[in-house]
Amino acid sequence: YWERLVSVNSNSGVLHPVVHTHPISKRKSVWLHLGMTGAVIERTPSGSLRLLSAEELKKLCRDYQELMQNGLKNGYTIKYEYENGDCIIIDNLAVGHRAAPEAHRPPQEQGLRIMHRVTVKAVEDFAPPFGLPQFMDISGPNPFENSDGGVWQGGGLGFRWDENIHMQN
Repeated sequence: YWERLVSVNSNSGVLHPVVHTHPISKRKSVWLHLGMTGAVIERTPSGSLRLLSAEELKKLCRDYQELMQNGLKNGYTIKYEYENGDCIIIDNLAVGHRAAPEAHRPPQEQGLRIMHRVTVKAVEDFAPPFGLPQFMDISGPNPFENSDGGVWQGGGLGFRWDENIHMQN
């Protein structure tokens, strides 16, 4: 099911397949931004495109969150405590990452947090499948006529899949 899904970034409108094949290792990876997903497009078994409903998107996000949590429990993820001067390099096409909840506390509580991020150009374009474009106007009207009730939410932090999780980017 996840291989039929493409997420749309709520700020940029960039499309990403939820499951992709890493261009070098050829291993399958799962990618979903829990804080900045404005829509998820499904290619149905019949080949049509539709948006996931709010309930379907909530379930997808919860399932992805559970996958990340299981990684912490089962030892295939790490929790890293940053120190001054640290330099961490990750493969953004294959490594899921998220900030700890305490990273979103106000600066008065945790101190000033300054991070720099560098992105290296991929060896090939990360094109979405199913003939979809690289970008869509997420701030514009829902382009899928057959998606009554589908989530299409641009700007800010994207779709709020769990009101009990404080998120900010």
